[in-house]
Amino acid sequence: MQKKLLVPMFCLALLSAGGFSPRQTGRAAVLAGDYSWTHDPSRILKCNGKYFIYLTGDNIPMKVSTDLLTWKKGPSVLAKVPDWARQAVPLAKNDFAWAPDVILVNNKYLLFWSFSTFGSRVSVTGLLSSPTLDPQAPGYNWKDEGLVLASTRASDFNAIDPAPILDERGDLWLAIGSWNRGGIKLVKLDKSTGKPLMAPVTVAAGQRTGPEAAYLHFRGGWYYLFENEGICCAGMNSSYNIRVGRSRSIAGPYLDKEGHDLGKGGGTLFAGTEGDVVGPGHVGIYSQDGIDTLTFHYYDPRSNGVPTLGLRTLSWGAHAWPSVAPELAPGRYSIVSQASGLALGIANNKPDDGNPIDQFEYRGGPTQQWNVSSVGDGTFAISSMGTSKYLDLFGCSTAEGAKISQYPWLSNDCQKWRIEPLGDGSFRVMSKGGGTALTLPGSSKVPLAQMQGQAWRNEAGQHWLFNKLP
Repeated sequence: MQKKLLVPMFCLALLSAGGFSPRQTGRAAVLAGDYSWTHDPSRILKCNGKYFIYLTGDNIPMKVSTDLLTWKKGPSVLAKVPDWARQAVPLAKNDFAWAPDVILVNNKYLLFWSFSTFGSRVSVTGLLSSPTLDPQAPGYNWKDEGLVLASTRASDFNAIDPAPILDERGDLWLAIGSWNRGGIKLVKLDKSTGKPLMAPVTVAAGQRTGPEAAYLHFRGGWYYLFENEGICCAGMNSSYNIRVGRSRSIAGPYLDKEGHDLGKGGGTLFAGTEGDVVGPGHVGIYSQDGIDTLTFHYYDPRSNGVPTLGLRTLSWGAHAWPSVAPELAPGRYSIVSQASGLALGIANNKPDDGNPIDQFEYRGGPTQQWNVSSVGDGTFAISSMGTSKYLDLFGCSTAEGAKISQYPWLSNDCQKWRIEPLGDGSFRVMSKGGGTALTLPGSSKVPLAQMQGQAWRNEAGQHWLFNKLP
C-alpha cells in the first residue's frame, strides 16, 4: 500500500495507538472556516502577515489564515500538472498532486510536490518556486523548476512525501519516501537549483507498516525525524500513527528513546488515535513567539471521518523529547501568575463595570474564581464567579499598557481570548481584539498590582497557571 487515497471509509471502529489525551481533542482550539478536508498539510509558513498551508488535492490546493484559527481556501498553485510529470506517470489521469511541502531558501519559496497513482512506485517529486506565497502580492508566480527525484517499479523507495530542511550550516536537504523496502531516504540538494547533489540514503526503514510522511526538525543541537506508520487514507479505519527519533547529525542514524535505529525498524510513538483524533499524520512544525505549533491531519469522527487540519502546541521535556502539550478544557479555574504566585481577582471585589483586574493571594473567594467557556471560534470567554462579568480589554486597544477590567458580556472581540499552552504547564492569554497578552506588568509580586494588555514577549508575567476548581 502506498499513498494517497482520499475517500473516507465511514466506519465506526477506532484503532487506538495512544498519544493524544481523550480530554484534549485534536485541535489546539476549535478552528473555524475551511479547516476540514485537509489532507497531508505542509508545514505552515508566514508571508505578508498571513499563514499558508498546502495540501494534497487537485493542482495543489492552498489554505490561508490571518490568526491560525480561521482558515479559508485560496487559489490552487498549479493550473495543471506539468507535462513532464504526466509523461513520467502515464497512469495518472487527473491533476491530483500529493503531499506538498514548502520552505524559504535565499528569499525564494521552494514548494516540493509529488505525482503518482495509488499503490504504485512509479512516482515523481517536482519543484516549484515563487518570490512570495501571497496571491495578492506583486510578483506572485509559481515557476515550474522540473523534476527533483523519480522512482520506478524497480526502485526500493517511492518518490513521494517530500520534506525539505535547512541544516545548522544552512545546507538544504530533502527527506522523501513511502513504505517499500528503502523506506524514507535523505538527499542533499543544491540550494540554488533544488536538485540532488548525491544519491539518496536510507534513514528510516524496516517498520511493520510504513514508514512514510517524514518531517525533519532541528532544535537544540538535535535533528528530529518524525514519520508515519500504520494505514492512512481510510477515514475512521485509519490506523496512522506518528513516530519519532533523533540524531546529532542530519545524516543520522536516528535513534528512538530506547536507542533503536529508525533505519532498522525503530521509532518511539509520538501520537496515535485517541478520543476525537483518528489516524493523525503528516506533521509539520511552525515556530513563532517561542511556541512550537504542530500541524497534522486527522480523521474526525464528528464528521464521519473527514480529513481535518489539527494544530497543537509542542512541549519539550527535560530530556528534549517532544510531546503534545495539554490544551485547556472549559471549566472553572483559579488563574495564578507564574511570576508572582498570586491569583487574578476583581479589584476590591467590586461589581462595577470597568473595575480593574488585579492580583492577590488566593483565598478561595468567588471573585478569584473564573469560568472559562468556549466562544466557538477558537477563543474563550473568561467570567468572574463573583460578579458574573467578563475579562475585557478596554476598547480592544492595541496600545501597550491598555487596561484590562470587567464588563457584562458584550459579545465583541475585546472579551474573546486565545488560551494557548506554552509547553511548560502554563498558558498565554491573548486578546482576539487587541492582539496583546494578559500581562502582570514587570512581573510584579506586589498584591493589588493591576493587569494590562501588552505585546507578547514570552515573559514570566505573561505566563498563567489555570488551576482546576471543583
